Amino acid sequence: MTRYIPELELADVSRAKAVVVGPPAMMRFAVKGLLDRGFGEENIWVSYERKMCCGIGKCGHCRIGDKYVCVDGPVFPYTTGKNLLD
Repeated sequence: MTRYIPELELADVSRAKAVVVGPPAMMRFAVKGLLDRGFGEENIWVSYERKMCCGIGKCGHCRIGDKYVCVDGPVFPYTTGKNLLD
């Protein structure tokens, strides 16, 4: 749940890392909450596992732009993931 993000007790938010996994809507709000909390974009990772089919980049179902989620990911730094719009 994203409601707990503001309550995170962190000694140094600039060194904190986060991995966000879940449905797209939840991931969007979780990332927004982390950014609002002071996380750097480079310290947030997002998962696009839900897009994978064959797992070897042959079927093309996981292609978003020039990335194949099953080969290039499925976990991407937010700096890359924020541009993967499907």
